[in-house]
Amino acid sequence: MSLFADPCSQRSAHTFPPFVNGWTLLATLLVGALTLAAPAAQAQVSYDAQYRPQADYRFVDTGRFEWIYPAGADTTTALFQGAIQRSYRGTRSIVGTDTEGFELPIVVDPVSDQANGYVDPVNFRSHLFPAHPTFSFGAKYDTWAQTVAPHELTHAMHFEMDSGVGVGGLAGLFSEDLSRALHNFQPAGWIEGVAVYRESQLGPEAGRLDAPLRVMKYRAALGSDDPWSVGEVMYSGVFERPSRRHYLGGGQLVEHMAEKRGDTGFIRRATRWNHRLPFLGFGMAMWMGTGQTPAQLSDSFLEEERREEQRRLDSLRQAAEQGLTDPAVAAGTEGLHVRRPYWLSDSTLVAYASGYATRPGFYRIDAHGGERTVISHQALTRGRTYAMGPDTTALYFARPHPDLLVRRGTTLKTHRLDLRTGEARLASETTGAFTPAKAPGGPVWAARRDGSFSELVALDDEEATPQASRPGLRYRQVAASPHGDTIAVLANAGGKQGLYRFDPASSTLEPWLRFEDGTIYDVSWGPKGRYLLVAADPSGIANVYALDRREGDVRRLTTVRYGALEPALSPNRERVAFARYQHERFELATIPFRPESQRPVADLERDWAPSGSVLAASAGSGTSQSSVGRSPSTAAGTPPDGPRSGIDLASLRAQSRRYEAWRHLVPRSAAPVLRNVGDLLGSSVNGENLGLGPGVRISGTDPLGRWAYNARGFYQADRLWGDVSAETGLLPGTPSLTVFNGPVEAVRETGAGTSRLEAFELRGVRLGADQRFVFQRNVYTTSLTAGLAGGYRQSRPITTGGEAEGDFTGRAALRSNLTFNYRVQKNIRDLVPNTGLRMSTSAEADVLTPSGATPSRYLKQRVDVFWPLLSEHNVGLRTSASFLTQSRRSFFDVQSFVPRGYRPLDGALPGAGNYLRLGAKVTQPLWYVDTGSVMLPVAVDALYGYGLGQAQYRVGSGDGPALGRRRASVGGGLGLRFRPFGGMSLNLEIGVSYRIDARGENRWVPHLR
Repeated sequence: MSLFADPCSQRSAHTFPPFVNGWTLLATLLVGALTLAAPAAQAQVSYDAQYRPQADYRFVDTGRFEWIYPAGADTTTALFQGAIQRSYRGTRSIVGTDTEGFELPIVVDPVSDQANGYVDPVNFRSHLFPAHPTFSFGAKYDTWAQTVAPHELTHAMHFEMDSGVGVGGLAGLFSEDLSRALHNFQPAGWIEGVAVYRESQLGPEAGRLDAPLRVMKYRAALGSDDPWSVGEVMYSGVFERPSRRHYLGGGQLVEHMAEKRGDTGFIRRATRWNHRLPFLGFGMAMWMGTGQTPAQLSDSFLEEERREEQRRLDSLRQAAEQGLTDPAVAAGTEGLHVRRPYWLSDSTLVAYASGYATRPGFYRIDAHGGERTVISHQALTRGRTYAMGPDTTALYFARPHPDLLVRRGTTLKTHRLDLRTGEARLASETTGAFTPAKAPGGPVWAARRDGSFSELVALDDEEATPQASRPGLRYRQVAASPHGDTIAVLANAGGKQGLYRFDPASSTLEPWLRFEDGTIYDVSWGPKGRYLLVAADPSGIANVYALDRREGDVRRLTTVRYGALEPALSPNRERVAFARYQHERFELATIPFRPESQRPVADLERDWAPSGSVLAASAGSGTSQSSVGRSPSTAAGTPPDGPRSGIDLASLRAQSRRYEAWRHLVPRSAAPVLRNVGDLLGSSVNGENLGLGPGVRISGTDPLGRWAYNARGFYQADRLWGDVSAETGLLPGTPSLTVFNGPVEAVRETGAGTSRLEAFELRGVRLGADQRFVFQRNVYTTSLTAGLAGGYRQSRPITTGGEAEGDFTGRAALRSNLTFNYRVQKNIRDLVPNTGLRMSTSAEADVLTPSGATPSRYLKQRVDVFWPLLSEHNVGLRTSASFLTQSRRSFFDVQSFVPRGYRPLDGALPGAGNYLRLGAKVTQPLWYVDTGSVMLPVAVDALYGYGLGQAQYRVGSGDGPALGRRRASVGGGLGLRFRPFGGMSLNLEIGVSYRIDARGENRWVPHLR
C-alpha cells in the first residue's frame, strides 16, 4: 500500500475532540469506574488444567521470557528465541507497552500440525506451534519462526498494556490476568490489525500487508460494489469470505492511521481508553485515541483506499501489453472456491471446491458448462495441495487427523482417493507427511515436517524413507513428471521460494528455477513433460507462467487484477485451467495455451548455489532484514530491531532443565467475591436471609496446565466458609477434586401455601472428570463429550447466625452428561447443521440416602436429527425428540422442556413423572448482515425467519402417551444472530405461538427467547 498521506494532515501531537476538556474526561472516568466497580470486583478468573501427552519438557529462563519446550525441539526453540529478541524493542515501541517488568512464558507446543500461535491473557502465556504451514504464508521470511513469533509477541504486549485508573486498573489490583482479559473487549480487527501492522515492519515485502496472496483479497473487496466498511474489518467474517478479513482490513486500517499521523501513539491511547471503560464499546476509545469519530475515520479510510486501488488498476491496464486476461469462467459464483484444478480429459476437470452452500470436497467439473458432480467429501491441508495419479484414476492428498483425546491435537496423514468409487484410504501409515505425488512406476513422493523445516521422503505402506538430505528447507509442493524421471519440488530457503529438481536415480536435489523478485506458489507438469506451469508474483500479483524445458525460457500467460493460481495444462495442450481470485470467490477459469505469443521473462535465477545453514544465516541476514523496515516513515521514532541476542543453540541446551510444574503454581489471581449480592436489591421471600458474604478467591495454574487450583473463602452468617478444588492434566479427562462447606438458601412452601426462605449448611466432597473424544473431523464431525461426577454431601438446617438447628443428613450421588455428534456438518452459511445426528443425555441419581428418604433421580435425553432438504438454500431443518423423568417437580431447570407459548404457565411445567416432547423447527436465513458496530460493542451476523411446532406429553406407566395431557403449539418469528464484543454467537428470537391445547388461556401469545 503506497504512502499517500498528505504531510499537512499529519499530527505532531494528539488532540481530543473539541468539547472534551480535562474535567469532562475526569468525570466520565470516575462515573464509569464507579458504575462498573461492582462487576469488576465480582469478576472471577478460573483456571483449568489441560491434558496433553506426557513428554520431557525443558525449561529455560532468559530474563523476560521463560521458554518451555519438548526435548528435541532445541533448534526450533532457538529460532523462536532469536526472532523474539530481535523484534522486542521495535514491537514495544509500536504497541506502546510501558511495563518495564514485562515477562512472558512461551510454550513451544508440538501438539498440533496446524501452523499457528496464540496468546492467552488468562494464565498469561504464548503458544507457538513449530510446524511450518503447508501454504505459502511467510514465504519471504527466512524462517517460520520469524513469521509467527513477532506477531504473537505483539499480542502479548498489547494484552500487557495497563491503563492505570479505570475498570482495567481496578481489576489489575486483584488479578493481572483479569486485567489482561479485559483487552479482549477490543474488536478482533483492532487486536489483529496491530499485530499485522507490526509483522509487516519486520522485513521488506514480508508481512500480510505486502504478501500478494493476502493483499489480493483486500484489493478485490475495495474494487467490488460492496467494499468493506470499518465495522466489517473490525470483526471476523462468519458468513462471508474471507473469514479472516479482520487480519487484512485491520492491518490496512492501522497502517492508514499510522501514515496519517506519522507515529503509532494512537494505538496506545485507544487501547488504554478501552481498558479504562471496556463495556462502553470501542468507538469511544477510538475517538479518544485518534481524535476522529468512527464515522470520520471510516469515510477518510475508505475514500483514500478506494482511490488508491483505482490508481493501481489504471496503472495495471496501461502496463498490460496485451490487455488484462479475460478468461472463460467455467465455475464462479459468490462464495464458491474452486481450487487446484486438474484435467481428467480435454473437457472434464477435477478440483477441490467449497462454498456458502457447497459441501467441501473433490468434484468433477465440466470445462464448458461448469456442472459439478461430487466425487468425495474430504478435508484437505490449507495449502490445497494434492496431485493427480499418473493414470488419472486416483488423487493423492493429505489431511489433518484429530487426536482422540488432546484438544487442538492433529496429525497429518496421506491418502489415495479412487476417482471411480470415491473411496479414500491411507497411502501410508507414516505421520507428518503432506503434498504426496505418485510417480509412474515409482513410489509416492511427499514432504514431511521436521520441526520448522521439511524433508523429502518416499512413502510406502508403513513408513517414510528420507531422500536427498538438504537441511533448512520448507517444502511447499511435490510434483512428479509424467515419465517419473524428474520430481519438481517447490521449496523455500531463507525467504526465497523456488523450484528444485530431484533425480530419483541419483537421489540428488538441486536448485532449478526461481524469480529474482518474486515467489513461486504452485507447480504442475504438462501432459508430455515439456512444459512446467507455475504461479508466481514477480509483478506483485500472482500470475501464470510456463517453463519450456526444451527451449529453456519462461513466458507469462496471464495478466489479472488480483491473482491467478494453480495452473494446469489440458491433455491436448490447447487450454490452461487455473483458479482466478475475484471478491469472495476463486473462479475456475480457462484460457488458450499460446506461450509463443508472449515475450520470455528475463529476471530469473537458475541453478543457484545453495546457501548455508538457515539457523546460522538467520543470525545475520535476519538482522539486516528486520533493520530495513517496511515503511520507515510510517513508524517515526520507532527504534530499529536489535541484532540476534540472548542464547544460541548450544547455550540453550546447556541452560535447560526439566520442567517442574510446582515451581509455577504461585497464585495468579486473588479476586474479591460477594455472596448474595442480589440481596442489595431486596428479597421478595421472607425467612432466613443469610445476608451478604464478602470473601476472596485465590486461583492459579502452571503454563502447561498440568495442575490448576481454585480456593474460595468468605464470611457469612457469622462464620467463615469456603471451598477448594484441584484439577490435573496429567491424565485424560483432567480429573478434579472439590471439597466444600458453605451455607445455602432454599425456598420451601409452607402448609399455608406461602413460600419461606430457609437456610442450610452444605458440606461434602466431589470427584469429576470431563473428556471430549473426537473420532472424526473430515468435513463431517463425529465426537463424544462426556462428563462424570460423583460426590457425597451432608446438609443440615441452620439459623441466620450459622447455628445448627438439626443433625446432618448425607447423600451420595452420581451425575453424568453426554453429548454425541454423529456425522454433523455445516456449510459456511448454514445457521444449523444440514445433516447429522446429535444425542445428549443428562442424569443424576442418589446412590446413598438417609434411611426413610426417597432417592432423588432425574434423566433428560434429547435426540436431534438434521435433514439436508433444501440445503442448497441454507435452509435448516431439525426434528427432535426429548424424554424427561424426574422424582420430584422442577428437579432441574425444566423451562427449556416446555413448548413455546406455555412457559409462563405453571400448569405446563413438568412435575414428578415421565414426559415426552416432540418438535420440529425450520430456519431460513433472510439477510447475512455480517458486520459490526464500532460505537456499540456488538457484531451482527444474520437475520433469519423460523417456524416450529412442539408437543409435550405425560407418559404413563406402560400406557403410552396420554394425549389428554398434551401441551402443543406452533409458531414462528424472526431471529437475530449476533456476537456481543465479537465473541460467542447468541440467538435472539421474537415470535408468536399458537397454543393448540389452550385451557382457558389466550391461544395466541408472543414469545421471546
